[in-house]
Formats: sequence, structure tokens, C-alpha cells
Amino acid sequence: MAESRSLFQFKQFQLAHGNPGLKISTEACLLGAWIPTANAHHALDIGTGSGLLAHMICQKSTELHIDALEIHPEVAALAQENVNQSPFKERIHIFQGDIKEWNPNQTYDLVICNPPFFTQHLAATDPSKQMAIHADHLSAEALVDAIDRHLSEEGKFAVLYPPYEMALFIEIAKKRGLFAQRLAEMIPKPGAKVLRKMLVGARQKTEVKLEQIHIRDAQGKYHPDFQELLRPYYLIFP
Repeated sequence: MAESRSLFQFKQFQLAHGNPGLKISTEACLLGAWIPTANAHHALDIGTGSGLLAHMICQKSTELHIDALEIHPEVAALAQENVNQSPFKERIHIFQGDIKEWNPNQTYDLVICNPPFFTQHLAATDPSKQMAIHADHLSAEALVDAIDRHLSEEGKFAVLYPPYEMALFIEIAKKRGLFAQRLAEMIPKPGAKVLRKMLVGARQKTEVKLEQIHIRDAQGKYHPDFQELLRPYYLIFP
């Protein structure tokens, strides 16, 4: 059964999500809050979905203009609906298309992606959801190729993967001259296994800064680190 569409209300914007496409996740919100936007003026959001990451980084920087690409027409239409109601509608531009074939005739100083990572074939009845959760269409190799083609010489890129998939992505990226500069482990609570890893990288090779971000503390409340990152966005954090 397809998920129903609902609204996610942030402090400065709201997004419809869930049908078509996937629901907004805590991991995606944490990625959006963590992505650095300093010195970025033109960003590319690959696989924008509802437009979450584009909105989050747009809120961070008034200098940022974002091209947000979505392959699935129905999901791209949803993203456009969200932008039409957005306070950032002059700075977020939705495009429907395949990143493998997309040629904007420019490079970007920030490229971001919350990529698909489940490679097993699931019997999803909703094609937009199936494409969103399978890595078959946008493999790590294809994503690295897209970043390499669209990233400026001094630009940064940011991605999120589970730990195993992140290790594979890092090795593939190295071969293309793209290197990790920051790597953050996303941990549900103290003592739990790493849920996801977030990476910021560039063409320049530097010492990697390692970080840990806990979502909740031992008592089950939101961890102070999580609250600090999401305070500009979540209504529950005054």
C-alpha cells in the first residue's frame, strides 16, 4: 500500500512528502543540517525528492542558488509544488531528468546527494518509491561520475550512506581524484552501531576530520549535538 502524502512543518518552510516518493527521514534532515555552505553560491542537489536538502541548505545561506534534479516525473512535480509555496522559491530551481544525461553547461561549488543504497530487488509497487530505495539506477560509480563532471575545482560535495556503502563510495571516489575531508558517524544512541555516515569531500586531499553525532542520549531524549544541528529547522527545539 502506498504511503499517504503528509506535510512536514519546519521553522521556515513546509514540505509535502510521502506520496509519491519516500517520507522525509531523520537521517536526511541531519544530513541537510550538517552540510557546510560556506563560500558556496551555486549548488546541485542530485535526486532531490521532496526538495528537503535544497530547502535546508537554502535556509543556511542567502547567497545560495540551487538546481535540484529529480529523475521521476511525479516526484519532480511534488518538489515543484513545494518550491511554489516556499520562501526560497526564487533560489531553488527544480529540473526533471537523469543526472547521467544532464548537461547544465556549468559547474557547481557544492554538490549534494542523499543517494539510494539498497541494491537488493524489493517488490515495491510504487515505481517512484522503488527507484528511490534501489541503488540500481544511481550506483556509487554513477554518483562519483556525476560529482566529477559537475563539481568546480574548488567545490565541495556531500553524501550520506550506510557504513559499508560509504567505504565503497570513498574508494571509488579516490580513483577519480575526489577525497573525503570530513566524515561523520550517525549513531542512534550511545553504544549503538553506526546507522549512517555523512561525508564532505573535495578534489583537494587533506587530513580527514572524523566526527560522531548521536541522535538520542541514553535516556532516549534527543542528544544535545542533534538538537544543536536541528534547532534552526525543527519546531520542537526552541
